Amino acid sequence: MIEESYVRLYANDFARLAVRAELRPDDADMLPRRIAEARTHAAVMDARKGAGHLEALVTRLRDEARRPSTPNRGRLVEEADVLAKRQSFLNRVADTLSQPA
Repeated sequence: MIEESYVRLYANDFARLAVRAELRPDDADMLPRRIAEARTHAAVMDARKGAGHLEALVTRLRDEARRPSTPNRGRLVEEADVLAKRQSFLNRVADTLSQPA
């Protein structure tokens, strides 16, 4: 059984990183670290709760990329360029997580 709290935690974290990447590009080393942590945590969750945690996170990230707003920013509609950059960032993370480590 997929643990929703795992998926929510990392999806929200990567969504915040998408915003942060725009504001503070000097934190580039944070993304590879969080991706590695998500993979490690997924392996632990798979061992304890059943397989599929990483795949569920990838699906959630792709869903999150399609959303027109970011709850943390409090906007209903974002500018098109900001939305496109966020979508690209989240899809890149999902692509990376879909590949073997």
